[in-house]
Amino acid sequence: MYALGIDGGGSRTRALLCDTHGQIIGQGLSGGTNPRTSSAAELKAHLQEAIEQATRSIDCSKILAAHFGIAGAGDARTRAKVQAITKELLSEQTTRTIGHDLEIALAGGLGSNAGIVLVAGTGSACYGRTCDGRSAKCGDWGDLVDDVGSGSWIGLRALQVCVRQTDGRLPESPLKQAVMDFLKIEHMGVFKTRIHDSGLSRSGRAQLAPIILDLASTGDEVSLAIVAEGVDALTSCVFITSRQLSIKSPTVLLAGGLLQHTYFSNSLEAALNARIPNAIITQPILSPTAGAVLMALKAANCEISDASIEKLKEASYS
Repeated sequence: MYALGIDGGGSRTRALLCDTHGQIIGQGLSGGTNPRTSSAAELKAHLQEAIEQATRSIDCSKILAAHFGIAGAGDARTRAKVQAITKELLSEQTTRTIGHDLEIALAGGLGSNAGIVLVAGTGSACYGRTCDGRSAKCGDWGDLVDDVGSGSWIGLRALQVCVRQTDGRLPESPLKQAVMDFLKIEHMGVFKTRIHDSGLSRSGRAQLAPIILDLASTGDEVSLAIVAEGVDALTSCVFITSRQLSIKSPTVLLAGGLLQHTYFSNSLEAALNARIPNAIITQPILSPTAGAVLMALKAANCEISDASIEKLKEASYS
């Protein structure tokens, strides 16, 4: 029998299939499955693609349990929407549980230990859990009003700076040309056409973030200011979450695609150490997808041994 874990984010969806002893059988990768930004058809197609890749070598009727950790699935209505879609993808005998991506990041990153996870990827959010089962969340309000410090937020800030540099409200810097190159436009006269007619999605804006981080790392003052603002906002999310849960020395797990950029991760760690001196910043034990597998195994009342954890460490983080 097998357990399936799904990590569905705004840009990518990962699937991990293991047997009940933690041995990895297959993995899958597809597009984003955040219900707030993906249509029902896209959500289903991307889930199906990731699951088919991970399960191609087995009979899917033997999947005992599956847990779907989906960005944007924090409310009951959205979870019900995702649950309805999963009925079309897996056997009726499979136990299916739905939760948000912060839970699986914490489950994989810290195992059964208490702590806080800060996710900075396409979007951003912070989630904490105590040993007695209390939890708190900060952020996760979506890109229209929040997503502070995330890839989409940094991308939006860069676009705003670009137009203000163009009309003289801000002095020009290398950021303006970098944004134009990213948009593949030769002059700002076609900027509005490119943005409003062709469109630039949340995940599309997030693809601009690494460019701004590179500029910041070379000393571009405007890019430095954008990153500093984002880092400060993310640090505040951790501080508020630790205060809500009355954790004086929180174990903090940093996750998400932006953390792959050395300049960003170093800046964030330095800011956290300054704001919360007693914080213990740690590396994840397992990937979020492996965390989803652990939650699937738990839902199926399977024993999770140390040997199983060791096997799950082989799951890809890419």
